[in-house]
Amino acid sequence: MKSKYTIYSLVILLCVLTGNAWGANEQNTVQGEGAGAASNGSYNSFFGYYTGNKNNGDANTFVGHCAGRENNYGYFNTFIGIYAGWYNIVGSYNNFIGYAAGYVNQGNHNNFFGAEAGRKNTQGKWNIFFGHNAGYSNTTGSNNVLLGYQAGYSNIIGSGNVFLGYQAGYNEKSSNKLYINNSNAVNPLVYGNFSTKIVNINGKLGIGKKAPAYPIHLASGARVTTGGVWTNASSREYKDNIKTLSAHEALNTLEGLNPVKFVYKADRGEQHVGFIAEDVPELVATKDRKGLSSMDIVTVLTKVVQEQQKTIERQQEIISKHAEKIAQLERSFTSKVD
Repeated sequence: MKSKYTIYSLVILLCVLTGNAWGANEQNTVQGEGAGAASNGSYNSFFGYYTGNKNNGDANTFVGHCAGRENNYGYFNTFIGIYAGWYNIVGSYNNFIGYAAGYVNQGNHNNFFGAEAGRKNTQGKWNIFFGHNAGYSNTTGSNNVLLGYQAGYSNIIGSGNVFLGYQAGYNEKSSNKLYINNSNAVNPLVYGNFSTKIVNINGKLGIGKKAPAYPIHLASGARVTTGGVWTNASSREYKDNIKTLSAHEALNTLEGLNPVKFVYKADRGEQHVGFIAEDVPELVATKDRKGLSSMDIVTVLTKVVQEQQKTIERQQEIISKHAEKIAQLERSFTSKVD
């Protein structure tokens, strides 16, 4: 009998040391000194010194020295790492991986990955912080996506931000901002404002161009200069099936253009003059007939003006000949009268 009670006592002691308490607990897996010691929750997994020590929540997984130590009524959390989610008491549906990630968190639906990521977050929710110190100072800011070492480090209450890159948005404290950069510069490579729907590119934008030489540079050669001048691609290098535009084609096209006045539906406060894409002749129409190239119309006008100039020159030549004949007749008439 003595051996029976000894074994029974050892089992009780083992349960206490590993956090397997009797009573409300159901289907918990606990390993480590003080792990889940005061727990009344169920379906939890605690591995490490004092992990889930005060837990009363359900379906939590805490791995690492003191991970989720103060968790009380939080549930469906996964904390992995020394001190990860230590002071989380009521926060639920969170995933924290890394040393002290989400250290004082009380918010819900957060994902913090990296040493001290989201360390000071209290009530912020629906955040994704990825990287060492990412979102470190955030307390109540929500709906942020911060990816990179110290990305959004100084943000405290700002929400709806997207910061991508090493120290991206490091000093930004407001909401609805976009930073894409690899430093804490205030003029990042890409800056945006989701509220005003404005995006700034602090550099050169190449579209199909690996090494753009202008603020906007297309693979076709078209570009916008620093002075704001748009230049169409016109080199023979970019063109094929080159044929002379006939005067007949140009004149017919010009006659088919119908200049109109109009306002854009998206901006009725400003009047414009121009053409309707669906109504222009085929020669200057785009494939979908939704836009026009001003250079195409300039080309047509140039051809027509050139032909008109030739006509004017021929007419001038005829006029000059007639004027000479008239002058000769006048001289002849004058001599006869004399």
